[in-house]
Amino acid sequence: MKLQVLIADSCGKPAKALNMLRAVLEDTDYTLSQYVSDLNDAVKAVMSGQFDIMICINRSPEFIAAKLLRLTAGSKHIPTVVISEQDDSQRMRECFLLGAIDFLSEPIPPEDLLSALARASSLIHEQLIESEYRASVEQCLNAIPNADSIKPLIEKLGAFLLTIRHQTATVELAADYFGFNRDYFGRYFKSRTGMTFGDFYKALQIEYARRLLETGQFKVMEVSQLLGFSTPDYFTRVFKKYTGKTPSYLKK
Repeated sequence: MKLQVLIADSCGKPAKALNMLRAVLEDTDYTLSQYVSDLNDAVKAVMSGQFDIMICINRSPEFIAAKLLRLTAGSKHIPTVVISEQDDSQRMRECFLLGAIDFLSEPIPPEDLLSALARASSLIHEQLIESEYRASVEQCLNAIPNADSIKPLIEKLGAFLLTIRHQTATVELAADYFGFNRDYFGRYFKSRTGMTFGDFYKALQIEYARRLLETGQFKVMEVSQLLGFSTPDYFTRVFKKYTGKTPSYLKK
C-alpha cells in the first residue's frame, strides 16, 4: 500500500513543483494525493487524517511551513519534509524545532528527497507498530476473565508488556518483573487468570500480528521478525492454528 503524500505550497502556481515531485516519486512507495496552496486548506487537510506524509513548499511571499506546523501541532503527527526556495538557516531551525524531519533547499537532488521520505516512512512504521502493540495489549488485558477483580495484577502485567515491547516475553522475564520465581509465578498467574502465561502471551502475539497485517503496511516476513518467530514459515503455522487463516490471506 502506497503512502499518501500531501503537498502544501505557499504559491498558487504548482506546475513546476508538482512536475518535479511526480518525476521523482514515479514507481516508488509514495503517491501524491492532494495539492493545496492556502494555509487554511493545508490545516484542514492535515486535520483530516487522510495523509501519511506532508511535503511543505516554503517560499515567499508567505512562508507557511512554520505556521502550518504550529497550527497542526495538536493533531495526529504527520512527518513533514520542508522544501525551501532558499538556504535559510533561521527558518530551517524553526521548522526542526516544530517537528519537521528534513529541510531541503532547491534545487533538490532526487536522492535527497527520497532519503527524507524514507525517514518519514520509517517514522510512520514505528508509530504504527507502537500504536498497534498498545492496542493489542489493552484488548488482551480486557479479555482476561474477571479483570476488574484482579486489577493490581492487570496493571502490573500491562506495565511489564509495554516495558519489553522489543523483546519476546518469557515466563522467566515476567516472573523476574513480578519479583517471583518462575514456578510460583506460573501458578500465581494461572490461579488468577485461568490460563497459563504462555497461552496469554501467544494470544497477544496473534492479536498484534493480526492488527499489523490488516494495516497493509507490513509484509508477512516483517511481522514474523517483529514478533520474534524464528522463521516466517513457523509464524504462518502458528498464526493459522490460532486463526484458521494464513497471514497472507489476512493481509489481502
